Amino acid sequence: MGALTYSLAQIEAFACIAEHGSITKAAAHLGKDRSTVSELLEFFEIELGFPLFARSGRVLSLTSEGERLQRQARLLLRQAQAFGAAARGVPSGIADAIRIAYDPFVPRTLLHALIDDLATSGIDVSTWSASRDEAEAALVSGAAQVAISLARNRFIAAELEWRAVGAIEIGFYASADLFPANGSPVTVPALAAKPQVVMHRSLSTQFAQLLQVSDRLVYANELETVRHLLQHGHGWGFLPTHFDAGCWPSVTRIDTEIGHGSLVHSIVAVWKPGTWNPSPIIEAIDAASAAWEKAAQRQHGAR
Repeated sequence: MGALTYSLAQIEAFACIAEHGSITKAAAHLGKDRSTVSELLEFFEIELGFPLFARSGRVLSLTSEGERLQRQARLLLRQAQAFGAAARGVPSGIADAIRIAYDPFVPRTLLHALIDDLATSGIDVSTWSASRDEAEAALVSGAAQVAISLARNRFIAAELEWRAVGAIEIGFYASADLFPANGSPVTVPALAAKPQVVMHRSLSTQFAQLLQVSDRLVYANELETVRHLLQHGHGWGFLPTHFDAGCWPSVTRIDTEIGHGSLVHSIVAVWKPGTWNPSPIIEAIDAASAAWEKAAQRQHGAR
């Protein structure tokens, strides 16, 4: 079999037709006339030697072969976008500023290590705390280049990419007087009867199932305020163990019916490919993640 000679334009046309379900809609999306997109698909199928779509008038549906190639086409287009961004950045290097949206639960040691690493490359970093939905919206709009968030354990928006950064442990904390000790774990009804201090302004359904127990929520995304609320018995919190809330005066780690140990949850970095060169940033994230993991291991060893 000879080498295939298909073009990136043909792959783009195929992926766009598969997404929109018609050549006319794909042509409008790509900014090309219908005949051009139709020819790109036709020559692509001729080169492959099999049809990608079953045709019924102007209605197209993917064949089994087309379904198998659709995901590969999307991945290839993303790689092409990333290559284009990297190529555009070669003459001038990486941008000298970047904006990062991060989850309130992200370890500050990780964030600070990332800022320091990027600073050595002359990159200024602006950061702000945001929920996962807010962070993804900022990525899509271009208001942020990177989001560091809790993993959702489901598919993200098609135009975004991600990689695992690390994991955090989450436990229950409250004032020692809020739930008087009686030798038994705190029940779910007892937790639900008290205000829960949360650091996420908005919770998706999935995160609400993970983080929310009480219907009475008290929102505070600034750690000193969270500390004040817990210390004075204004509520309890389901917080990352790296906050060391158990060391705050009057605050203790509590056992609950939900579990005696910590819940482990992954952290991911998310970005939108094709608009900038992410490679140096991802390298810095990897370095910061490794430094944070080592620090966390030392902290566990010291306990």
